[in-house]
Amino acid sequence: MTDISPTVKPARPILTLVIGMLVANLAGDVLLFGVTALVSRFKGDTQGVLALPSFLLLPFIVGVVAAWFYRRLNRSIGITFLDALWVSLVGVVAAWIVLREGVVCLIIVFPALYLLVAAGLLLGRLWFRPNYTKLQLSIFPLLLLATVTDAFYGSGERVMVTDEILIHATPDKVWPHVLAFPDIPDRPDYWIFRLGLPYPTQTTNSGNFVGADRQCMFSNGIVIQEKVAEFVPREKLTFDIVEQPTHPEAYGHITLHRGQFVLRDNHDGTTTLFGSSWYTLHVRPLWYFDIWTRDMTSAVHQRVMNHVRHLAEAEKL
Repeated sequence: MTDISPTVKPARPILTLVIGMLVANLAGDVLLFGVTALVSRFKGDTQGVLALPSFLLLPFIVGVVAAWFYRRLNRSIGITFLDALWVSLVGVVAAWIVLREGVVCLIIVFPALYLLVAAGLLLGRLWFRPNYTKLQLSIFPLLLLATVTDAFYGSGERVMVTDEILIHATPDKVWPHVLAFPDIPDRPDYWIFRLGLPYPTQTTNSGNFVGADRQCMFSNGIVIQEKVAEFVPREKLTFDIVEQPTHPEAYGHITLHRGQFVLRDNHDGTTTLFGSSWYTLHVRPLWYFDIWTRDMTSAVHQRVMNHVRHLAEAEKL
């Protein structure tokens, strides 16, 4: 095949860089919304726009598109990593403006976003060398096909996270504070809470029986509506989540299913309190986002259970 790309550098390299950043991110947004609309038509509600397609593919494609624009600039490997930073920052700003993503979500996404954009740029740096041919442009329809195919796959795996804490009080002292507790006065010490992720502040209930309504209140006015599913006095309280939070920082790409507290009497004047949560993530790759979600879920558990411990142990004084 004949060479279709001259080796002469563009007359305005800065303009080329800016256009590449903008067009690459625009292509990613168009692909995101286009594939989401396509899958929604065939599969119904997709439960969160970032579920479609996999987060592994979109930033990579953005990097490849940017690399096509940069193909005649002879960028070094070191400069390519810097290019990936600027392209990623443009993508983050676009997500904040267009998708209304919260700050915490963007902080979680950015490390993987940057690495994937860089990977796309590095591949494109090799793929679109000055003597590239039309055949090499086939990478774009292939990536598009992979993205659409991946979008129709959904794991729907339900995840459980459990934490435990030792309380120097008997179950009869601990149990009332598991059912409901007043406002937690302590400032959160978990760093993501301080960045804006809503944290638990109070729990109320309408009765101590199966079917009773509960409310778990979070900062920023977030209220999670719950309903008691299991009730064993001084042993177990299980509740289903009946209304998902809608705040962009309140786990916007996750379905919360159930929560549970279990009390184990150690028969020495102490109680081991177990807190569990069940959820399903709608973002992939699951392994990456679940690392963050597990950590944040444990922070929620620990804040609540530490407060319960403080209240129960204070009754002994």
